[in-house]
Amino acid sequence: MRAAAVMSDLMLFSKIDAAASAAGAKLVRVDSVDELADAVVFDLILVDWNERSPTWASRLADRADTQSRVLLFGRHTDLAAHQAARDAGLGPMWARSRLVGHLGELFAGVR
Repeated sequence: MRAAAVMSDLMLFSKIDAAASAAGAKLVRVDSVDELADAVVFDLILVDWNERSPTWASRLADRADTQSRVLLFGRHTDLAAHQAARDAGLGPMWARSRLVGHLGELFAGVR
């Protein structure tokens, strides 16, 4: 499995990276969706939606339609972010705690 994490939180990234390594997945971290190389196909793209910029929704929608599973996550209390995810057709957005609890399954391709 080839995966990308779009996030700046290095503490959370270390948990994601450990789960990816345990599952034998290749994981890259970038700060922005715009940094994802268009030529690279990812099976899974994890995105900290609380860090989003206006260009992200359309770039992620293109990826989700053609090649990748896109999973947005963020603070469960950020209702504006949850609504923005639904409006972009990319929701639902997962809470960070749910993401962490399901990392093994995500990298095993179960969820």
